[in-house]
Amino acid sequence: MKEAIFRYGENSSGLGMVTLPENISEAPVAITLNAGLIHREGPYRLNVLICRMLAQLGYISIRINLSGKGDTPSREGLTNRQSVALDWHQIKQAIYERFGQRNFILIGLCSGADNAIKITAEESDVCGLVIIDPVSLKDVGFRKRQFISKISNPYKWLNLSKNIYSRIRRLLGIEKDIYEEMAGMRDAPTSDEMQNAFIHIVRRQGKVLAFFTSQTLNHYNQHGQFVRALDIPEFETCCTEVFWPLADHVFKVQTHRDRLIERIYEWASVNLKLFKQIKA
Repeated sequence: MKEAIFRYGENSSGLGMVTLPENISEAPVAITLNAGLIHREGPYRLNVLICRMLAQLGYISIRINLSGKGDTPSREGLTNRQSVALDWHQIKQAIYERFGQRNFILIGLCSGADNAIKITAEESDVCGLVIIDPVSLKDVGFRKRQFISKISNPYKWLNLSKNIYSRIRRLLGIEKDIYEEMAGMRDAPTSDEMQNAFIHIVRRQGKVLAFFTSQTLNHYNQHGQFVRALDIPEFETCCTEVFWPLADHVFKVQTHRDRLIERIYEWASVNLKLFKQIKA
């Protein structure tokens, strides 16, 4: 396993790090995208751990800094979507020039998952996704499950007065709703983009691994909801959902990080041969 600088874009100003397996012949390329404004290493070096693990399995792994993140300069005059789309075009070209045409697996946490989905909606070479805390559509049972969870939670009753006080402060605009505030910072994929991305994966017989932690409880609260809400024929055969409501969004607990890496390892190991064989 070797590591080297990966450059892309105008004047090679886009920066990343590529981790190479011993044999790169037919190896698919796994790319980890930034989580928010965090450097390509990811929270608690999560992207480093994922990339090195995947390289040991036989993937060419690249942890990338998109424009405006880490040590890659921002693009002036472009929206986030325009910047990400241009970055992706240039990243793909740099990969083709260095390794030839390859299948891609995109990996992202939070806004990284959002960008991975938006890219996949337009990209013919993506055959795999590992998305951590993506936005999920709500199915018909979501609100009922949410209500039952609230009234059956003893912590809610023990802190009833505090919760009512906080709700009043949010309604009056005195206190911010952290979930709404974080959602407002994300450039989430539209419903059409989500449909297009996962229909594309189904058509290519690709694979999706989707994780949901405590951060997603305001829009996802049951294993299987992601597939049901999208309602795409045969998507359930492509998508593996993992629901960890006790895990932190950035996996700051070591045992949670280890568990995440192990789960991705299992998925990537099982599907490596498939990703090598899928043709555009």
